[in-house]
Amino acid sequence: MLRRVNFYSICIAFGLSVLLILAGSRYTDNTYYRPSPESRRIIEINIPQQIPTNPYDGLPNIDNILEKTRLKIKLELQNYNFTGSGVEKLEDLIIESGGQPIRSIIISTWRSGTTFLGEVLNSVPGNYYHYEPLLNYEIIQIRGAPHADRALNMITKMLKCDYDGMEDYFEYGKGHLHQFSHNTRLWDHCKYKKELCFDADFTSKFCRLFPFQSMKVVRVRLRLMKQLLENKELNIKVVLLIRDPRGVMQSRQHRNFCQPSPDCWKPELLCADMISDYVAAGRLLQTYPDRLIVQRYEELALDPNNTTPRLLKFLGINPTTSVEEFLVSHTNVEVSGVSSTFRVSREVPFKWRNVLDYNYVEEIQMACKEALNLWGYKLVQNATHMTSKDFYPLDNYTLTQ
Repeated sequence: MLRRVNFYSICIAFGLSVLLILAGSRYTDNTYYRPSPESRRIIEINIPQQIPTNPYDGLPNIDNILEKTRLKIKLELQNYNFTGSGVEKLEDLIIESGGQPIRSIIISTWRSGTTFLGEVLNSVPGNYYHYEPLLNYEIIQIRGAPHADRALNMITKMLKCDYDGMEDYFEYGKGHLHQFSHNTRLWDHCKYKKELCFDADFTSKFCRLFPFQSMKVVRVRLRLMKQLLENKELNIKVVLLIRDPRGVMQSRQHRNFCQPSPDCWKPELLCADMISDYVAAGRLLQTYPDRLIVQRYEELALDPNNTTPRLLKFLGINPTTSVEEFLVSHTNVEVSGVSSTFRVSREVPFKWRNVLDYNYVEEIQMACKEALNLWGYKLVQNATHMTSKDFYPLDNYTLTQ
């Protein structure tokens, strides 16, 4: 009996050995074996230490990030002509080195081309992009009290790279990461460790490394910029971006956020703001002729290669190869998405003529006749006129100072 048990034990042991050998050869011969999706999932769960992750496993080395960023900025701007920016060297434009960066603010409203122009400025090497600092105010226009003082203080602090005490800004950003992701140089680090974007100390130090700072704001009207223009420490330059309200309202139809807010979907409020901006522009240009420029979106989109260098020169920024490459890649090809900046730019400004119903265009014109006239936009006479090839919506305009 004992011999029979030993015989069976030997047979079982031998069989298991053969199975193990076969299994081993199956897994080592990559020519014939490909693990199933199920087995890959098991491997990922059981052996997480073998999965490639990201450069910031554990705690990121902040000092290392800052030093690498300093070196990268110097490398990107090694051939930049700083005399065109009114200084002698890079350090003259860096807060960390005791310098003063070149600061610019785009003022407009929703769906007026600010995303495109903001990315043009962000294509400048060494630019830190303050994207929509007032997102947490939701869909409202700030024309005065009760929000103006707090909003302007927030903008001022950000342009000084002082993020201390901005808990509301960071808390909102935790649930709305696009608040940070448009700032590509910051997001290059935050996409691995999002906590970096919520860290006021890191964000402040990182911001102070950059010689150029740009910001786009679509929730504050131009007349409130007087307070910032008076701040000699900021030394900002402002671009007022204006767009035909018919094009604005056509573009807003594609945004779900717009409908609940009267400030976004009522053309009479849009055009009242356009009139306010016209009056403010005339007044501010008297006092700050070298600090404010007005740009119609249609002219930018139709002729970006000539309009962009003019804007950059006004802002004190020399055109760079990276800006030229951005314009080539973003103005000649269509990429779907309401927020995409890849467009055949010349086809965008007057798209409303073939998309909107004439009755709606007539409704907009009735609410916006004065604004259209002030900013040099021609009225449509009827449905046939609207789609006619002979109708060109742009006219000349003059700012009354």
